[in-house]
Amino acid sequence: MNPFLSIWTQPRATIRGIVDTDPTRNVIALAATGPALSSLLRQWSAAMNGTANQSVLWPLFVAFNVASRAVLGILLLYVSGVVFRWSGALLGGTASRTEVRTALAWSQVPGIVVAIVLMLALFAGVPMPKVLPGQLPQIDPAFYKVLVVVVPLAIWGFFIGLKCLGEVHRFSSWRALGAILIPALVAMLAAVAITLAVFWFASIAGGHR
Repeated sequence: MNPFLSIWTQPRATIRGIVDTDPTRNVIALAATGPALSSLLRQWSAAMNGTANQSVLWPLFVAFNVASRAVLGILLLYVSGVVFRWSGALLGGTASRTEVRTALAWSQVPGIVVAIVLMLALFAGVPMPKVLPGQLPQIDPAFYKVLVVVVPLAIWGFFIGLKCLGEVHRFSSWRALGAILIPALVAMLAAVAITLAVFWFASIAGGHR
C-alpha cells in the first residue's frame, strides 16, 4: 500500500502497517510540512490581500516564519506524543510515545492536502478571506467553491486522526476522542483554578490595604 493514498480509505490498516514496519517513517517530515505550508499560505494570502508589510526584508521574514513553524511543529509533535500517550493510557490504551507520534504525524496528511488545495486556489487567483480588526471577514464568492472541497477533506481528516490514534492505542475511535478531550479538559480546569487563585490572592491583598 502507498500510505499517502491508503490513509484516506484504510487509516487503521495503514497506520498499523507503518507502526509494525517503520514507526519513524516520514514522521518528522510530516510534522514539519503541515505547519510550514500553513505559515506560507497565511503569508502569501496576506500579501495578496494587501495586509502584509512587504518591505525589502519581507522574503526573509517569510522564510524565517516558515522555518520556525516547521521546527515548532516537530516540537509540538513530541509534546503531543507524551500527552496523548498519557491520556490514552488512562482509557486503557497500550501505545508507546513513538507509536502515538506516528499516528499524529500521519494524521496530518489530510491537513497538508487541504493546505495544498488552498495554495492552488490562491495561485489560481481566488482570494482568501480578508480579516480586518473589528470587521467581519470579507469572503469572495469564488472562495465558497473552494470550501466545497476543503471542508469535507478537513472533516474526514479529523476522523482519520481519531482512527489512527485509536489504532495505535488498540481501542475505538470514541476512546480516541476521549483521549483528545482529556488534556483539553485538564487544561481548562487548570486555567479556571489559576484564575480563581489569582482573584483570591488579589482579594486578600486588597483586604489588607
